[in-house]
Amino acid sequence: MTSHTAPKTSQKIILIPLLLVIFFGVAMITKINHKYQAASLTTVSVTSSNPRPSFRGALAAGNAALSTQVIINTTANAYPSTSSAQLVQGDTLLIGEGGSLGSYPLASTSSLSTFSITSALAAGDADTGDDVIATSSANLTVRFTTANAIANGRFRVLVPALASDTASADGIPDGGFFDFATTAPTVTCPTPATTTYDFVTGTATASAITVGATDYHVFECAYSGTGAITTDFDDAPNGPIIIANLINPAPKASHTTGTADTYGVIIQHLNSSFNTIDNTTVNIGVIEAVKVTASVPPQITFQILGIASGATACGATTGVTTTPASVPFGEISISAFSNAAQSMNVSTNAVGGFAVTAIENDQLGRDGAACAGDPTISSNTSCIADARGNNGTMANGTSDEWTNTTNKGFAYSLQDPNTTTTEAFAYNESARTFSSRQFADSEAGDSPVSIFSSTGPSDNHNIFVCYRIIAGTTTAAGNYENYITYNATATF
Repeated sequence: MTSHTAPKTSQKIILIPLLLVIFFGVAMITKINHKYQAASLTTVSVTSSNPRPSFRGALAAGNAALSTQVIINTTANAYPSTSSAQLVQGDTLLIGEGGSLGSYPLASTSSLSTFSITSALAAGDADTGDDVIATSSANLTVRFTTANAIANGRFRVLVPALASDTASADGIPDGGFFDFATTAPTVTCPTPATTTYDFVTGTATASAITVGATDYHVFECAYSGTGAITTDFDDAPNGPIIIANLINPAPKASHTTGTADTYGVIIQHLNSSFNTIDNTTVNIGVIEAVKVTASVPPQITFQILGIASGATACGATTGVTTTPASVPFGEISISAFSNAAQSMNVSTNAVGGFAVTAIENDQLGRDGAACAGDPTISSNTSCIADARGNNGTMANGTSDEWTNTTNKGFAYSLQDPNTTTTEAFAYNESARTFSSRQFADSEAGDSPVSIFSSTGPSDNHNIFVCYRIIAGTTTAAGNYENYITYNATATF
């Protein structure tokens, strides 16, 4: 790994203490040109597009090749990064020794000392002390208002850098400093609508200036023109200065998770002789992202709702009010249909969808007595048998039109009122008026039959189940009942 304490090169510009430079420079320039004032840039702001710190840590003991679980060193101040809280899913980690770092996408963090990766550690990337690096890059947007009209000048932005020309621009995050990256950041200069400021292409130089005891990367936007007082370099019409793809610092020594590390960024306005006329420092903060976690269990909700008398369902008008647990037909006729309906609603996060099945315990027997086998209306006076439809072909898996009141019995139909789901059949299929089916009959050995379903997650998918009944002339007077069981099953 490249050392980050390499000595400074001899080309670096060393500035004497900042306040002396500012006061001396301004005094000298004031004697030459009286339009300069001892003032600073105003409404200055530096906005980072991504305030997350970079990660620079090391492997702890206990890691193994071919493992997807990674343990990092959490010893305070041993490395800039000692907590996996600085990482977020989707980060790409470089793990290993300098010059042979493997690339590993982060899957998740499980504790402050461990995280998981999507591919297993390669041989040689699991040694104690191996680097663990995740760069977090940002664009800095610099906005300000001028205080002086300076002809043929330049704006300069100074960003804290590591005190090493080589290590400050190697693309490896630096603890407490911005890294220049191996490819120079792009400097986008303002584009004013007038010739007062005619900017040339912006320049970027790694760790080029020392102010006091701190080194700085230098980003400049030089221009020709007269300049102007109180020119806003914000958004329209002039635009700000944008520095793209700086690598954010890894945490400072003694960093506290949840407390931003702050960095002073200096914005200067220079004249054509490179004298600093205006100088303002603003702070920007680098802080961990807030990780929000939640666990979503497999869920399905199934509701049966009653429908009032007088409603329209499956093309028929209901004659009774149902409840979630009952279809109280009351007294039924031997010469006219009685109609009722219920609404069934399903919501689920199952990626494979759901299915709702139905089965009756038996056909309707007087006082709940058994209706052995599959009797017809005429063969058993103590049962209201399942209807056979107009054509005598209706079954629990076969639909038939049922509009003729001479065909007695009990059956159901389906309507999807919101076209949100897939019903087993529809009341108006094949241009029918009331296409219907028998319920599967448990007493007769039938298995439950699906009445509606979905192939994916569902948000309140619903269907109308429409019941129709008519008694035969041979049906004995009395009370008849059966039970229908609906079952909703999801595929997660």
